[in-house]
Amino acid sequence: MIKKISFLFLLSLIITLVGFSYIADARGVAIGSRSDEVKDIQEILKEDSNIYPEGYVTGYYGPLTEKAIEKLQKKCGLPETGELDDATEKCIYPINYKVKVVSPNGGEILDRNTIQTIKWEVTEPDVTIQSIKPFWPKASIDLFKRVATVCPTCPEGTVCAPCPTEQSVFVKHIATVNLFDKSYSWKVKSDVFNSKDYVIRISIGKNMAPLWRWEKNQGNIPATSEIWPNSLPSSLINWDESDKVFEIAGEIKPECPTCPVCDTQKIESVISILQNMIAELQKAIALLK
Repeated sequence: MIKKISFLFLLSLIITLVGFSYIADARGVAIGSRSDEVKDIQEILKEDSNIYPEGYVTGYYGPLTEKAIEKLQKKCGLPETGELDDATEKCIYPINYKVKVVSPNGGEILDRNTIQTIKWEVTEPDVTIQSIKPFWPKASIDLFKRVATVCPTCPEGTVCAPCPTEQSVFVKHIATVNLFDKSYSWKVKSDVFNSKDYVIRISIGKNMAPLWRWEKNQGNIPATSEIWPNSLPSSLINWDESDKVFEIAGEIKPECPTCPVCDTQKIESVISILQNMIAELQKAIALLK
């Protein structure tokens, strides 16, 4: 009987530990866990060598990452626990900030062959957990296109949800910028067609981290669909779009993606070296004769 009770106690203890382990792993960024979320945190922390001098991006939340989080918490005036709690996330990401597109905000005609400037406003939270700006204040600027929505037929005698007359469809990622710069200059690429129904969307939030890491390491973001889905919780991401559509116009000039940039000085140096080599060879031939 005693053996049976001991076995049941041991079994319940194992189940409890497995349960706690599952909860920790589900979070993805608990101390001792491995995940892509941890890689995102490590990429962010390594932006400051004083916070994370080792700069390893392994996906493992070990002692080095824990120590880096402690340094960040100290910088933000938080308890140095080494854990990525809600307060620490607010120290890293601009979670409680709001963004508003100022320009282009509707009615403008953007000439694709001139430099254009996107402008936005930032509203800070009424109460912040620290006096400094978020450690990772990134914002994504993206081009969207307003299109008409095809609403389904509502059966007679039923109450259907309101159907919007139009929706925004992702076209192209423009840039990842510092939220607090409040402006970004760009030139329309040749793969963006002329049209009168474009809007700019500016997005912020912690869910940008994986795509920012991809953009940073791969050089671009795969533009297969909308980057920041509207279905995400507001705690993860928030965004603002141009109030009305604007136009992109002008002559579309093809771009050369692999045109080499000539360095005249280097070319002249190579020619000089070759000329000297020819002169030395000629001297050697003369001596042999």
